[in-house]
Amino acid sequence: MRVPFVRAVSDVLAGDSSGMFITGDLGFNALEELASSLGKRFLNAGVAEQNMMGVAAGAALTGLRPWVYSIAPFATYRCLEQIRNDICLHHLPVRIAGNGGGFTYGIMGSTHHALEDLAVLKSLPNMQLFFPCGNDHVAAAVTKMAALTGPSYIRLAISAYDTARSPLHENPVTLTRHYFARASRKAPGVTIVGAGHGVQVALHALANLHLDRENVDVFGVARFPLDLASDELLAASLAETRRVVFVEEHYRAGGIGESFALAVAPVTSLTSLRLLSASYDRAQRYGSPRFHMQQCNLTPDALVAAVTDAVSLAGRS
Repeated sequence: MRVPFVRAVSDVLAGDSSGMFITGDLGFNALEELASSLGKRFLNAGVAEQNMMGVAAGAALTGLRPWVYSIAPFATYRCLEQIRNDICLHHLPVRIAGNGGGFTYGIMGSTHHALEDLAVLKSLPNMQLFFPCGNDHVAAAVTKMAALTGPSYIRLAISAYDTARSPLHENPVTLTRHYFARASRKAPGVTIVGAGHGVQVALHALANLHLDRENVDVFGVARFPLDLASDELLAASLAETRRVVFVEEHYRAGGIGESFALAVAPVTSLTSLRLLSASYDRAQRYGSPRFHMQQCNLTPDALVAAVTDAVSLAGRS
């Protein structure tokens, strides 16, 4: 997602004379053209992420509108205090980009995995989160971030199960995507929801495995705070199926899945909610993003099994 992100930010900054871009000494072979076009409005803050956030906050206080870029763990965990105190508590228009969400930097190990980034940031005041479902979803998120008056974060990632499929519908407010609609229903249905690029697990299952297309809806949510009331298609699917399988490349605790369950509770009484998420084991080995997802059973096969179980339980009820 890095390439479409840089392209989208370049378009925004071309029309925003108060915008600037700060990198933590990252973006080789991606940011050179942006640096050239921005001149003094491009700053390499070096490998000093805490200081970088302070600089961004100071720039915002003078009226500038900075974008800050690093890989996701360095853009979030390492400088969380500065994001909280300097940016969020002052409601400053600092836009943070974290590249490498989830297991994207697989072989580099746990220090480079971003599996808690959404959890720690969504707890901060005034922070809005964006986690695009695919490369073609990044520009819409960037446009939304550019219009905000407060802080925001975008999670950029590479899916281990990337499956190109155009959405049937994209909600302009929530950025929720409806990827698959059943033509008819022969059995109890299931609503599959993926957080950001986690939806690619479901799309891969639809394209390559024996997932019953006639009895599932597939949605990708891409923005937090969640606003289920603004998405009539998702709300209707939840009310009809009352069974959800939620997928996210993130730890369960504090993830978008937990927030989704809380958001749904006052609106729809679900009969089942299965959450497929990442997990950690000290004995784990390191490899590609897909290898890591297979280690924690966050796979298309696991999703198919969860959907099958939900339908089976519904048939016996």
